[in-house]
Amino acid sequence: MNINININEDVDALSQEIANGPPLFPAPNTIPRVITARFRQKCSRGERRITGYGLFKLFIIFQTSAHSKMAVNKVAGDLWKNASRDNKEGYINLCSQIN
Repeated sequence: MNINININEDVDALSQEIANGPPLFPAPNTIPRVITARFRQKCSRGERRITGYGLFKLFIIFQTSAHSKMAVNKVAGDLWKNASRDNKEGYINLCSQIN
């Protein structure tokens, strides 16, 4: 039960940080080298491909302070589900530049 309270607090803190930070939509026009390099690396299963959601989640991680993986997944998933098709399309188009 204590773990759930900590996760909920982390989710709330991350949501607040995102609300007070730079907008996540529309997607940025350029891809930082750090992101490109991260996804150009090969993993043991072969070429790693990035999805629009994966790129969106990565931008959340880069724009916020340290939060638990569970909090990032929860907040990113909720934001992605509620995003318009046009907003998602920006991240999907960026993926074509990386993949």
